[in-house]
Amino acid sequence: MKILITGSRGQLGCDLVKYFTVDFEVLGVDIREMDITDPVVVNETFDNFRPDIVLHAAAYTDVDGAEANRDLAMKVNAEGTANIARGCKEYGARMVYFSTDYVFDGRKKDPYVESDPPSPVNEYGRSKLEGERKVAEMLDDYAVMRLAWMYGAYGKNFVRAIIRQGWQQIHMKHAGQIVTPVKVVNDQKGNPTWTMEIAKQTRVVVENNLKGIIHATAEGETTWYEFAKEIFEYLKMPVYISSCSSKEYGSAAARPANSALENGVLKKAGLNVMRGYKAALYEFLSQTDESKE
Repeated sequence: MKILITGSRGQLGCDLVKYFTVDFEVLGVDIREMDITDPVVVNETFDNFRPDIVLHAAAYTDVDGAEANRDLAMKVNAEGTANIARGCKEYGARMVYFSTDYVFDGRKKDPYVESDPPSPVNEYGRSKLEGERKVAEMLDDYAVMRLAWMYGAYGKNFVRAIIRQGWQQIHMKHAGQIVTPVKVVNDQKGNPTWTMEIAKQTRVVVENNLKGIIHATAEGETTWYEFAKEIFEYLKMPVYISSCSSKEYGSAAARPANSALENGVLKKAGLNVMRGYKAALYEFLSQTDESKE
């Protein structure tokens, strides 16, 4: 089976390539090899490689940046996704499109299920939802995997950033400098999910030919503040942190207060392999070099 992975140098793409290369013929492409917004280049890539499966992880992912760059976010996440879907249709490839929890507005108290109506509150969420719609309109053989609060060994993510902030505070304290607590938002709830777990779940989705919208996040939900506490406690890092509201923190884009997802489709099919978020986090932290001073 030949698998084309877009966004191969991104946070998720790196782990998808690493995981799938073991057992499959994989071509990983990023913007330098294939700009997904260029339909001619996309078609050339499909024609040369002839994939059986396409794992579409390429995306504009700057949530705050999308507020000021709405057209670019839509061009990449919607039009670019349509170009990939068009290639899949023409060459008979199955498509897996990775979407986001931010397609929801966060007003629901319980975790969102696949049948809940989307209603994004920011431009990033709107662009990813439009990508979902393009895929559903153009293809029959597809899966949309909604992910959330991703972290991994590559790219920018909360876990790596908070560890760096923690070490910075500890070094300042050792140097006798005045330190201020690390501020972390405590009014957003979701499922922190390791990208390597997503890669494993994606293989299960592909090999069992699951179709349609699929929620695929770590089991269990938490806030960013509680998640940060969990990280520092596991690493035994004496870091001062304080909770704050989203309003106090100040971000360009609104975030849903609750974007926790329920892996309903996977569970109904008996194919949910996502672990509890703490178990996955501890394994990740035991492997990452950034956990060491």
